[in-house]
Amino acid sequence: MADSSAEPTMRDVMVLLKSVSSRLQCLETKMSVMDSIEKRMESFEKEIKQLWVVHEERAKKVEERVSRLEDKVDGADIHAAELAERVQELVKERDTLREDVSYIQSQSMRNNLVFTTIPEANGNVFETPKMTEDKLRQHLVSAFKLSQEVATSNKFERVHQSQGSPIH
Repeated sequence: MADSSAEPTMRDVMVLLKSVSSRLQCLETKMSVMDSIEKRMESFEKEIKQLWVVHEERAKKVEERVSRLEDKVDGADIHAAELAERVQELVKERDTLREDVSYIQSQSMRNNLVFTTIPEANGNVFETPKMTEDKLRQHLVSAFKLSQEVATSNKFERVHQSQGSPIH
């Protein structure tokens, strides 16, 4: 603009138009870059949404698995408590049975007499219970000096000879 009071010349208008054109070209370039960025952002947004859906599905599956595991653990805890209670019952029952067996053994042995000085049969001769009882009666007469009548009158429920250790 050569003169501020005068009208702009064609040259002034052309310079201004070139300047505006240059600016418009710069804006168009930036707009195309913005369009490219917008497309990339839309693509990125789609991928993020897909990843989010996959993440939510996996999280849901994990929650279901954790819930099932919690149920199983609770069931196992209950079962373990029941087993511990049953073991305690069995221990008490075992102790009672031991006491009962001990009592029965003591009761069954209370009328037993053990004689260790009766000689064994010679060789591999099988000795019947009657033969062992006769030996015992004879031993009572000879070792304890009982009369034959007393030795014969005694009643024995059972007479056994212990095997394994020699009897003297």
